[in-house]
Amino acid sequence: MHNLDVFSRRGVCVSIRSNGRLRLEPGWLVTADLLAFARDHKADLITEIRNNGSPNAAGEIVPDYRFLMVATDLDSWEADDPRFGYEVMLDVCYRQLDAPYYAWLRHRMENARKSHDAGRLDAEAYDLLRERFNIIHSWAVRHIGEEALRRAIRTTNVKSYVPPSEQTFAAYRKTWDDAWNAHQQRLAAHSQTAQSRDQARKLQHLLDTQGYAGIQSSIIDDIVVFVRDDSVVVPSKWSSKVTFTMDELALMIGSSPEAVKQIHEVKRVFGGKVVPPGDDPFGTSRPGQIATTNPADQPSLLQAGAVASTG
Repeated sequence: MHNLDVFSRRGVCVSIRSNGRLRLEPGWLVTADLLAFARDHKADLITEIRNNGSPNAAGEIVPDYRFLMVATDLDSWEADDPRFGYEVMLDVCYRQLDAPYYAWLRHRMENARKSHDAGRLDAEAYDLLRERFNIIHSWAVRHIGEEALRRAIRTTNVKSYVPPSEQTFAAYRKTWDDAWNAHQQRLAAHSQTAQSRDQARKLQHLLDTQGYAGIQSSIIDDIVVFVRDDSVVVPSKWSSKVTFTMDELALMIGSSPEAVKQIHEVKRVFGGKVVPPGDDPFGTSRPGQIATTNPADQPSLLQAGAVASTG
């Protein structure tokens, strides 16, 4: 299952949905390169799954996954789900057996035999290693194939091959943790976007029905009153709060938080309206600057887009 191995090494399970489309899970581990590989090799993946899989309770065709997790001491156990991961840390680190790893383990077994023949490894320890390797060899022949194993023995550089260890697992696990954290951030951003849309709908409803709405601003850290237009009369309970019309709000879109704070402070102290840059009725403001009775004393906005006038 050559194409499926690309996903298995990344801890991703591939199946065929009832509608014939591929399913990759967990979704948070699916990166752009895996999606591209799935698109480019879709036909081959479907063929591999149909040839080696069977339907599950949900009607999806799932590959008959078989993995042998092997440690460097030749201890091994079989797994049937790629979501265990390419490497698993128990007392020691285990890695999914593939042809290059088999070649490295075979070389390790050869060294053990030489040590035994030279009297540096006792018979009991050698017999345990040989018993364990025989299990690995039988599994590899059955699931990887003799030709692939012979090719790996010829081509694998056993001196530069990096076997599983605490260090390799830490690096592998970091990719999982980074992917999970990124997934959580996307969920939070989506939730925040949905919440913002909901708040926008509520705001629009209040503006349509009563003409005004009091909003707790996270930037100002105070209640700000939005009104449909200048003709709306704000209730006395909001009279001490800074008021913005929807036209003013539109002019402030894109302004930095610091600029919004500055505009709010000018309106709180002097009143006035937000006007487009260069449209100061007194002719004293410049784009990106707050115009007041003494504009030279006011700090510049961090982003151009709206200015406050004391009209």
